[in-house]
Formats: sequence, C-alpha cells, structure tokens
Amino acid sequence: MNLLSRIAFIEEIGRIAEASRKQYTLLYAEINHTLQIASLTQGTAAAEELFTRIQALIIGKVASVAGARVGKLERNRFGILLRMPVPESLEFAEQLANLIDLQCIIVGDIAYYPKLIIGVTSLSPEYKTPERVLAAVDEALFQAKRAGNSVVKLIEHDDPVLHEYYDLLKLLPELREGLTNHAFVLFAQPILPINGANLEKKAEVLLRYKNDRGDSQTQRRLLRAAELFHISREVDLYVVQQLCRYLAEYPQSVMYSLNISGSTIRYPGFVEKVEKNFKYYGVDSSRVCFEITETVADHDYQQASEFMRLLKDNLGCLLSLDDIGIGSSNLANLSKFNVDYFKIDGLFMQNILQCPYSELVVNFISTAAKLFNKETIAEYVENAEQLEKLKVLGVDYAQGYYVGKPSLLFDPATL
Repeated sequence: MNLLSRIAFIEEIGRIAEASRKQYTLLYAEINHTLQIASLTQGTAAAEELFTRIQALIIGKVASVAGARVGKLERNRFGILLRMPVPESLEFAEQLANLIDLQCIIVGDIAYYPKLIIGVTSLSPEYKTPERVLAAVDEALFQAKRAGNSVVKLIEHDDPVLHEYYDLLKLLPELREGLTNHAFVLFAQPILPINGANLEKKAEVLLRYKNDRGDSQTQRRLLRAAELFHISREVDLYVVQQLCRYLAEYPQSVMYSLNISGSTIRYPGFVEKVEKNFKYYGVDSSRVCFEITETVADHDYQQASEFMRLLKDNLGCLLSLDDIGIGSSNLANLSKFNVDYFKIDGLFMQNILQCPYSELVVNFISTAAKLFNKETIAEYVENAEQLEKLKVLGVDYAQGYYVGKPSLLFDPATL
C-alpha cells in the first residue's frame, strides 16, 4: 500500500468530499509521546526505528480494508480514509488502537509500549467544504488526546462544538479589526481595603468592546474567539500597551491589576514586550499587578513559575493568584506560588452567607494568606452582609458592585 504525502492525502479528501456519493469516514491517528521518549533516551535513530515499525503496523492494518487510503500528515500523525459507514469505521479504529496497544517494541535493549489516539468523522455532505471536514476531525483528535491514550473519539457534522467553532471563526475579522482600530476600551473596577489593609488605591482593569450595538454578548464571544484561536496573548499585549499609554498621559498612584491568559504564559516573548512598553512609556512596574488563575498556574506550573519569576524579580511587578478554590481545588498548593495576593473566587462570595462550606473555604484562604505573608481580595461583593462577613474572616480587600462598579478608564481611540 502506498503511503500518501500530506498534500496528496488532503487533495484526496477534497476530491472525495466534493465528488463522491459513497460513504467515507476520515480518521486522524496520532502516536503518543513514545517517540519523544525514544528520542530522549536513545537518540533520533532509535526514534526513527520505533516510528518505522509502528508505521508498518498501521499500514498493514489499513491495507486489510478494501479501498482504504493512508497518508503521513506529521511526524507522528496519520490520516486514514475508509470507504465504509461510521459504525464500521469506529470498529476499525478501535481495532487499530488495540493492535498498537498490545505491542511491545524492542529498540536496542529498551522496550517501548506505543499508544494511538484517534479522531473520527464522516465525510458527510453537510460539511459543505473539505476545510470543515478537516476542522471536525482535528477537533475529534484534540478531544481524544484530552481523554488519554488508546482513545477513539467521534465528532459528527451536527456536533455543538463545531457549530460554536464555525460561529466564532466568523468573528475573527471583527476581533482583528477591533484590536487594530482600538474598538476595545479599558474599564476599571475599584478594589477597596477593609480590616485596615494598605490604603493605596487599587483597581482591576477590564476589557470592554465598543461597537455600534453596544452589547456585552459580542464582547464575550470575541474574547472566546481569541481564546479558541490562540489570539489571547495579542489581546493581553493590547491591554498592557493601552494601560501604559494611559499612565503616560495621566500619571497617578494607583495599582492596576491585569488578567493574563494561559496561552500568554506559554509565550516566551511576552515579558520582554511588557518590559519594552514599561520603559517606553515610563511606567512604574511596581504599580502593575498581573492576575493569573490558579488553574493555569497549577496545570502549567513550570512555565507559570518562570513567567511569574520574570515579572516579579526582573520587572518588579506584583502578582495575584486568581480564582482560588475553583481551579485545581488543591488548596494545599497555595504555598508554592510566589504571589502578593490571593484572590478568592466570586463563587464562594455568592454563597458565603448561606453555605458553611463557602465560609470555611474563604476562612482557610484568609488564614493561609496571613501565614504566607500575603493579602487576600474577595470578588463579587454585592451587599453589606457579605462585606461584614469578610471583615469577620479577616479578608483584606473587597471587589464587587457593592463597593464599586466598573467605569471607563481609557478609550485608546481618543488619544
């Protein structure tokens, strides 16, 4: 059986999707991290030998199906076209995954146990274009990878995930234009001291979208599109630059907090760009605090730790650990994060007066913060009773509609 190149395989998908009335199914099969392990352990030659033997097993299995096609798409990924309906294709995919799962491949004197992760979709005419077929099978593979090794995941043309994907894809031009033409404006929400905390003025910078409709739903969907299509770091840099522009024009003694996305933490050049903006606009870095969610900090601990170290030690910024209690929910990990503030998630504030568990969590975070010489900020404070409860529990700062609503800070288009 001939192994098609990536270009030839994608052309075959397009030809079948546009011309064939027969039922076909598309599979993406990816070898797990076994190849990387072989490369690190024995070098690239061993990894190539391991790959060649896994590839032979895959081709041999595909060759047993009449009319099937297989192509090498990436170093560890294969595309498989089957001329059969979805149920039979899923059965084949399970058999292929099981075949690789049973292998013990010896390279030199080391045994390797490779696994496959497989995404599946039909070449349904409802997709309308080959690009949508590829997007669907890629999403199926992504979901299978999240589930683990030896997993087969099916996505069909009517899956809600795909509908959201296509809808948000349409927003990309508006998102790009909004960043270029300064349609995003900065709001600020006050963070007020309680229990004798530092009286220095504090506020969180919030991004708002200024359009003809003036609706908040468009803004949320634009930011969701930025996250889905990996533009969040550009949005974060936009906020940094516009805040720096504002502070250069209107110097003041306020500490401003900025939210940072997970993709930004994984972008090595972000800190350098922040530093350049600080120097260019003459910003006092000690008055800028970056908020990082507990989930991101815990799941990407090595990258997040280095990222936070550079911001804090090299640039002199402050740091806040956000959404505490709803991320990894491993409160025992709080001591390992070198931050200045613990920010208690608003979910606990909503229930603090009725739910003993919420009160217990807030009390634990407040007590832990004092033990680690850090301060606490509670979000979504909406009434006097909640504020009094926070005082009793020793929380240092409050943020929410009761203590201050967001208001316009800076419209970049006006300067």
